[in-house]
Amino acid sequence: MPSIPRQLWSYRRERPVFVLVSVATIVTLLCWLLVEHHLRQGGIGLTYTFNDFSAYTGALNGWLENGQMYVEQPDGGYFGEYLYPPVSVLVFYPFETTGFDVGAMLFGFTSIVLLWLGLDAVARTLGYQLRLWERLGLLVAIFSFQPAIRNFRWAQTATFLAAFLCFAFYFQERAESMASPYSDSEVSERTRSLFRYASGAATTIGSSFKLFYATSGAHLLRDRKRLAGAIGAGIVLLVASLGIFGLETNLTYIDVLTWGKGWGESRALYLWDTAAAYRPMHVFGGFGLYLKILGILGVIGLTLATRAEESVAARRLTFALGIAVIPLFAPKADSHDLIVMVLPAVILLAHELDRPDGHAWVPVLSVLLLHLHRYALELLTKPEGNFPGAATLYDVGAFLQPGMWGTFLLVGLVGYRVAEHATVPDLRAALGSDG
Repeated sequence: MPSIPRQLWSYRRERPVFVLVSVATIVTLLCWLLVEHHLRQGGIGLTYTFNDFSAYTGALNGWLENGQMYVEQPDGGYFGEYLYPPVSVLVFYPFETTGFDVGAMLFGFTSIVLLWLGLDAVARTLGYQLRLWERLGLLVAIFSFQPAIRNFRWAQTATFLAAFLCFAFYFQERAESMASPYSDSEVSERTRSLFRYASGAATTIGSSFKLFYATSGAHLLRDRKRLAGAIGAGIVLLVASLGIFGLETNLTYIDVLTWGKGWGESRALYLWDTAAAYRPMHVFGGFGLYLKILGILGVIGLTLATRAEESVAARRLTFALGIAVIPLFAPKADSHDLIVMVLPAVILLAHELDRPDGHAWVPVLSVLLLHLHRYALELLTKPEGNFPGAATLYDVGAFLQPGMWGTFLLVGLVGYRVAEHATVPDLRAALGSDG
């Protein structure tokens, strides 16, 4: 198979828009760390604060010292405190023992390397084996991707979770193939069943920290063994949580969930935290909540409507749809959560390249828009800028969010592709009508 540059060159006449967008995206990501360095000097780039790592280590040390993991603030609520399930704190124990800064950096590096390995595995199952220099380029691109930068420098967990979702897809595809991608031997049915269970388990792990990642489990509705693996992993985590941390800590976590972080309440643009803000439903005002609920129901409906379709495309696209809608339909997602969009973008890219009428430029452009989102907000959310037309940009700033359009493009296309495989039940036949 030709290298990525050779493939792009071969598409120059057939798919010129795809080639231009791909070159722009690749060059931007490979060079962005240098750009980010200069942006930091100008006060725009993100600093290495590792803010969230203090919440992780604080919860861990609180539990080790006095058994108290969740600390309610004097004014009520848990703002700035540990907000994940009790058992998840064990992930941070090895990193906490190395000290704060070193531990936070090690956690960030571990998350990026896991995502790198996961995406490489995904590419392999989609039929493309990356060369060594392409793998190194992928690693640089991940480090340069703005949501990954945000995750690393604030010690967020979204990159870590995205990696497990990549492995969930990899296991799903390994379960459907009789041939091994690593040898000429045939994969046994027992091994394929284990891959199905592993896919479900990896999905549970990838959504266990943040419960609004639950839409990632849409693909579980298509396969009983994947669903059983997900449920089994959930039971193991629950039993471990109760056994290690006790009932009281777990009940307190339920209180943390009921406190929540709001459902993306509307605020004036100049109040947005440009380092984190991602408000795709802001433009819909009070209807945004209802659109999110309808969207989640729509994903469930589409998934169930494709259960009878056993094609490779239906299987992969359904998986991609469940991941792609995570930040869009979340109660409140931030820009670092956009890292999960890389996986559905890769899946959709492979699918569109296989179609003569495919729109392969859409997932690539989506990734570029998601990358530029945080930096564009610096211009869009300031009513008084240092350039002509700043006030006009502010007036329409909510409609110009790059991350919003990147999400709409990706979710819209993958949703449309899944709908192409949906089967509407024949209600007359189901009701036994002969007329």
